[in-house]
Amino acid sequence: MVGCELALDLAQKGKKVTIVEALPRLMAVNGPLCSANKEMLERLIPFNGIDVVCGARVTGFKGGVLSATVGDETKDLKADSVVLCVGYASENTLYNKYKNELDEVYLLGDAQKVSNIMYAIWDAFEVANHI
Repeated sequence: MVGCELALDLAQKGKKVTIVEALPRLMAVNGPLCSANKEMLERLIPFNGIDVVCGARVTGFKGGVLSATVGDETKDLKADSVVLCVGYASENTLYNKYKNELDEVYLLGDAQKVSNIMYAIWDAFEVANHI
């Protein structure tokens, strides 16, 4: 989702953008995605002239050329720059630092488990509702 949103932003700023996706289709993750955002991006990506290469494994970037393997074929794509959007990891260092020092510290949102804003807000509501 983040890579698609960034691609859209760059394309709308006049950049020529190609999304190179490892999965067989865009936003095919097995996790919570806001369906409204996903559906909107699925329409806006082609509308804004963004090229998409799915089922690809990037093998290198040298001399302004991104190399990727798609099935048995190697694709070389000219590129001025490459942006990696390869996933998320929870970051809860701050929680761990204070959990034994303060009476009330709560772990929620992406610090607990990477998800989306809807789940982070719901976590916060549940914590606040029980204080």
